[in-house]
Amino acid sequence: MKRIYQLSIILLLCIVSTQTAAAQESLRDRLAKKQQQSQPQGAKTPEMTVRAQMFNDEQTQDMSNATWMREIYRFVDISKGRNAALVYPTQPIGNRMSLYTMIFKLMAQDKLTVYEYMTAREVFTDEYKVDFKTVLEKLNIPIQQQGTGYVYNEYDIPANDVMGYYVKEGWYFDNTTGTMDVKIIAICPVLTFYDDYGIGGERAPQFWIPYENIRPYAANMPIMVSEKNNVLNNSIDDFFRLRMYEGEIYKTGNMANKVLTEIYKTPEELEAAREKIESELIEFDKRLWVTNDSSYLKSDIEKGIKPKNKNKTKRDQPKGAKGSGGSGAKYSARDRR
Repeated sequence: MKRIYQLSIILLLCIVSTQTAAAQESLRDRLAKKQQQSQPQGAKTPEMTVRAQMFNDEQTQDMSNATWMREIYRFVDISKGRNAALVYPTQPIGNRMSLYTMIFKLMAQDKLTVYEYMTAREVFTDEYKVDFKTVLEKLNIPIQQQGTGYVYNEYDIPANDVMGYYVKEGWYFDNTTGTMDVKIIAICPVLTFYDDYGIGGERAPQFWIPYENIRPYAANMPIMVSEKNNVLNNSIDDFFRLRMYEGEIYKTGNMANKVLTEIYKTPEELEAAREKIESELIEFDKRLWVTNDSSYLKSDIEKGIKPKNKNKTKRDQPKGAKGSGGSGAKYSARDRR
């Protein structure tokens, strides 16, 4: 009888303990939910739809068959010309936001994979992946972990500290299709920080983002690229894919993997080298519009358009290019720079 009584007491204690734990868990859940609701929601990033993924796959440029390729690294200063399109709006308006704010939010949602910035090379392998916690620590943003993610204040996103972006381009000739093209390979946000005494201001590259990782979201984020036409008829993807930006060359692919300032010691030599590279790229870009048997526009090939005059040697202006009155998306290198 005494043993039955003891077992009854133990069973009763177990039931009470379970009910207490359930009540505490319920209270904990309610507090967490309340805290999450109190956080500013801000603008939502574009969703990766099946259609967006299919479009991204269609837009992917394959350089595996390239018989000639040159890597160009540019610094896109957001304080110059149309580059400001990448930083406005400075604060999200509806679902519109700056490029860096979109990058930050996508990383927080575990939708975007980025890789460590290294001065010598870019390696896009699992070994060099950068997680969101590391980014928060590097930016000195208070970390509040909630479940498997992290809670942050919208006002802690350092969008106003963005100085510009490094852009890696691949200029290539595909011998299989007989076409020349330019591919945006990767971008890297560059921030600048000052201490309380105003000391600092140097470039602080954050991480490399393979452009194909962010393109599906960039294609659905509208931006304003003109002060004379405020219609949002372009996206961040258009801005990069059509090379609407103005970028100063700071490096080209070379066996020693050196930046231009390591090769050319004086400002005069550096400027002359940049002008030479730009002129070479302009000549390369002109060949995009040559219509002959061996090389013509990739877009024309896809549409099944053949040159009207196979013996034509004079360079044709593509439909829609600047000054032609068309609405096409192609620009010459001279127009873009």
